Amino acid sequence: MQDNADSLTTQSRFTLKKKLIVLAISIALFSILSAIMSECFLRSYGLGNPLIYYEDTAFGYSLEPNQKSERQRNSTVTINESGLRATNSWVGSQMPKILFLGDSVTYGGSYIDDSQLFSTIVCERIDGYTCGNAGINGYGVLNMVMRSKVDERLDSANVVVFTVVPGDFTRGLTNLSHVPFYVGKPSGIFVSAFPAIAEVTNHVGYMFGVGKFISKSSNNSKWNAPDHSIDATAYALSQLEAEIDRLRAQGKAVFVFMSPHKGDPEFTDDVATLVDRRLKENQSGFYIRGDFLNQDEYFYDGVHYEVSGHNIAGTKISNHMSEKLR
Repeated sequence: MQDNADSLTTQSRFTLKKKLIVLAISIALFSILSAIMSECFLRSYGLGNPLIYYEDTAFGYSLEPNQKSERQRNSTVTINESGLRATNSWVGSQMPKILFLGDSVTYGGSYIDDSQLFSTIVCERIDGYTCGNAGINGYGVLNMVMRSKVDERLDSANVVVFTVVPGDFTRGLTNLSHVPFYVGKPSGIFVSAFPAIAEVTNHVGYMFGVGKFISKSSNNSKWNAPDHSIDATAYALSQLEAEIDRLRAQGKAVFVFMSPHKGDPEFTDDVATLVDRRLKENQSGFYIRGDFLNQDEYFYDGVHYEVSGHNIAGTKISNHMSEKLR
């Protein structure tokens, strides 16, 4: 009897072990299949081949030259030999050059094709010029000013256009630690096999860092810190004005275009009001006002343009610049 009981126990353990192995294999196969399906879906969305950036101690960071990637909505993002978003050569062009400096609104994002950017539209409408787009995601005014000052590849510009939103004046000098961009091609077995999943994971990790849920989950401080937004804006404005003067002293034409937040098309907050007054005093400001951009169809989100928004902005900017350049 004891032998029979021991035999049944051994058989039960073997059966359980076999079931556990089958379960483990099933879970592994399901996980691999789910990862493959997710990777295929994300690649079809335009992820998995990110643009590569490099760090710079003066202006924070920028895009590496000579890149081309198919991204969201089958949009092509081209970075030329001078690190500008443009399909044309900057160095090789003999035409007068218009340089756009700005943040992600100017860059256009990976969902806007090279041909749909307002910087491209401007040069289609102003004969005899070639355009280069030095807009970079996450740039503040200080990034733009320093890039204008020290990036010698941009010195050949005849016309310099700063395109900004009010928030750029309080952003400070952004560096690569603040943004989820890639420096060099991704490496590692998982990243190489599932680059689109890795790209999403990287962005989510920056957006929802674990530390934020612990140390930044709420503000229970008894100290009411003063708001220095106006001070930060005034400083950024002074740096921008100094750079405008420097460029004009070299014989360059300089423009500043400020684009609205969808919820504040007339620039009514304190920061925007200060920027408005100072740029008018400097005789460089022109505003993409909300009377024709205060509609959902023109915006991708609260500040970035849709294709139709880029088209309108490009038309308005080119009309204003054409008159002034004449």
